[in-house]
Amino acid sequence: MKTYNELKLAQELIRFPTVKTEDKGIIKFLSKKLSSIGFKCKVIKSKGTGIKPALNLYAKFGNSKPHINFLGHTDVVANLSNWKIPPFKGVIRKGYLNGRGSQDMKGGIACFISAISNFIKNEKFQGSISIIIAADEETTGLGTQAIIKYLKRRAEKIDFSIIAEPSSNKSIGDEIRIGRRGSMNGIITVNGKSGHSAFYGSYINPCTALAKIITKLKSTSLDTGTKFMPQSNLEFTKINVENLSENVVPQSASAKFNVRFNSKHKSSSLKKKLNKIINTIAKKEKCNTKIEYRVSGEAFYTQPNKEIYMVKKSVKKITGNSAKLNCRGGTSDSRFLGSIPRLELGLRNNTIHMVNERTSISDMKKLTKIYYNILKNYFK
Repeated sequence: MKTYNELKLAQELIRFPTVKTEDKGIIKFLSKKLSSIGFKCKVIKSKGTGIKPALNLYAKFGNSKPHINFLGHTDVVANLSNWKIPPFKGVIRKGYLNGRGSQDMKGGIACFISAISNFIKNEKFQGSISIIIAADEETTGLGTQAIIKYLKRRAEKIDFSIIAEPSSNKSIGDEIRIGRRGSMNGIITVNGKSGHSAFYGSYINPCTALAKIITKLKSTSLDTGTKFMPQSNLEFTKINVENLSENVVPQSASAKFNVRFNSKHKSSSLKKKLNKIINTIAKKEKCNTKIEYRVSGEAFYTQPNKEIYMVKKSVKKITGNSAKLNCRGGTSDSRFLGSIPRLELGLRNNTIHMVNERTSISDMKKLTKIYYNILKNYFK
């Protein structure tokens, strides 16, 4: 039975320039690796960012219960200019593996595949191990959704999932994500009546209404937070007025915003709350409004259970860290797992999405040991 070294495998994965949903042969490469250690592999297509579809992978070892899953994504962000070391070479230098995806998250994928390959070779166990590899976490997020739909059609149940997102902060395993806040984007367009600014009363200024809407939304507390999530927060990110003249009141004004919301809310209830504030002010200012929303993901979290506490013990055994459970960070593919109990545990996140992304080789070794220990305790 083959086993894989996490460092060598991470280097090989980094050398596939999988920006956006470009495959470059990485799914075929991973399928071959996993098939050689006994996994049955299924390539599942989803809509890509270009002409070609995105290729995603579902691989499974065994058919009995319990069923533990590891989830990762092969796509990386661009931001490829001004690197000191070529981003897709996987260069090792001074104890670090350099390259785009080394932390987010090809390094994490390499760690769990290495741990799984060694576990299968060395341990006897009753149960199943599956792997989900998505091609588009950084862009469309359709890959994991396509795999989950495939599993539902087959009535295949995952009992516990570990997402290898880079959750660690200052040291490996110091933080474990047990949920994520929801994310919702919005565009408010306020329509007034244009006119010459010298003739007060002949126009209805949408800028005034929009300014009042922004002020009210920013001064309204959405909640006080939960035990594991901070209070929900709304931030305006762009204000736009198509107007070339200083002495002309424009016909319309718009603003974009993003809300990061905790598990006290659903996006539907938030929309109603925001719409009421916006429309009340617009009515007073005699303006019409158009409000558009795009929900990236709902808030979710897994109530700390025996599996989560088991993972904490595994982290403590390998690193000495008493992992803090939280729901920090942005969105991830774990938002598509529905009711499956899960957590996020991966490498550090101090260089993700940055120029000169890199990960400590020592961190990779520790994470691989943690994953191995989790598997031992899960199937005990």
